[in-house]
Amino acid sequence: MQLLSQLLYHDRIDFGAPAVTDGRRSLDYGELIDRSGRLAAAFVDAGIRPGDCVAIHVRKSVDSMVAVHASLQAGAIYVPLDPMAPVSYLATLVHDCATRVLVSDASGAVLADLVEQTDLDVVIGPDQAPATSRCIPWAAVGELDAREPVALVDDDPAYIIYTSGSTGTPKGILHTHASGLAYAKLAASTYGLRPGDRLANIAPLHFDQSTFELFAAPFAGSSVVMVPEPVLRFPASLTELVEREQITVWYSVPYLLIQVLQRGALDQRDLRRLRWVLFGGEVFPPGLLAELMSMWPHARFSNVYGPAEVNQCMYFHLDEPPIDLGAVPIGRAWADTEVAIVDDDGQVVEAGTSGQLLVHTSTMMDRYWNRPGLTDGSIRVRSTSTGGTGRWYATGDQVVERPDGNLVFLGRADNQVKIRGHRVELEAVEAALLDLDGVADAAVVGAGPDELIALIVPRGPVDHRELLVTLGARLPKYSVPTGIAEVASLPRTATDKIDRRAARELLPETP
Repeated sequence: MQLLSQLLYHDRIDFGAPAVTDGRRSLDYGELIDRSGRLAAAFVDAGIRPGDCVAIHVRKSVDSMVAVHASLQAGAIYVPLDPMAPVSYLATLVHDCATRVLVSDASGAVLADLVEQTDLDVVIGPDQAPATSRCIPWAAVGELDAREPVALVDDDPAYIIYTSGSTGTPKGILHTHASGLAYAKLAASTYGLRPGDRLANIAPLHFDQSTFELFAAPFAGSSVVMVPEPVLRFPASLTELVEREQITVWYSVPYLLIQVLQRGALDQRDLRRLRWVLFGGEVFPPGLLAELMSMWPHARFSNVYGPAEVNQCMYFHLDEPPIDLGAVPIGRAWADTEVAIVDDDGQVVEAGTSGQLLVHTSTMMDRYWNRPGLTDGSIRVRSTSTGGTGRWYATGDQVVERPDGNLVFLGRADNQVKIRGHRVELEAVEAALLDLDGVADAAVVGAGPDELIALIVPRGPVDHRELLVTLGARLPKYSVPTGIAEVASLPRTATDKIDRRAARELLPETP
């Protein structure tokens, strides 16, 4: 098996075993195969051919799992959209991936607005769609004959994950069937996934962590529990679901685990079925991690590292709370992967010296969608341990190797930050600010964990709340600053770039 489109058809799958549940509906693997095959037929009937994009605008549910695997089986590139993002932002992604087919469970008003701002021809899902497009309701999909996966090769494109772009235009990370399947195999092997495991699908569909449940679970024959978005807002409800659904494997950003630790009613829950807790996407404060591990002594914890461009590439297993460990390492490369730490000239640094992390792995993306210049700037051709040459991804992350061989993350070399696991380019937020009336200049700086502050040079009196509301209609929620501060001017370097270290000093003091 070399294709993601074949994940549901390999010989380890028990057709009667549970595949996915969302609390309202459940499918076994036989039912998942049938439903995804019928939706794949709908895609083909709608004109989708191998290499075309299908946008998935569906809340986490049985339907989202079906939509992903149907897209792969039809040979399409699935493009997950954030159901909570502003319509104008979603329209940008739909235009960029040039799709004319959308799977959605959105309300009529949202869907009508999205269709009006794009060139969508076919909408699959809701019972009624705007008159400007052809609607194929779920009921009609159920009447189609399921089709077998179309013929593909392992280097065919499989999915695009969009992240914030430095120019304000989101950048799409294109993975192939080969890179996605390599990730599924390595994740299932590294964390010992097996039939009977129940994986909590906590990450949003448009977030790269979601591929763990979407791909690794079927590869291992495990089942997936889709955690509804509303449940994630209430840590006590989340832990109640984990107990009720007997979750065995958890994967999320540290922020959510910290919320569970502080407000998850852990003293009232029996979570002994939880055997492995994976976290990644941002730094987990060691003290809080140690406190959580002491409350879940039956579970093994792992710090997972890997930008969306390479899925995952490193891990650090913790069998005991990190007492006097300092920063939790990102660990070592997993199988079929090489890493190198280099200086600004691309030369490997001496042990104990910090530098940029480069990664060579079978789980690496093919390229950035429609961004050849960005691809060329991020991919390096270098020697590998086998004696030949290969493609290496320049992560932009600064790391250092400890004497025990584990790597420690030090920070970014560019202007990316992580907000609850989401990558945000500060320039993207600044570009949106500069597009607003009344803003002459702008800089965005981090003011603490999960907090961005916008420094603006106003053209006159401006309403800060109105600016933030306007930004909220143009950007994903996680990238909207939490506050605005006005300054007379912004500090700049000799090359006229914003001096972010000096700009941070302009932040107003908090009591």
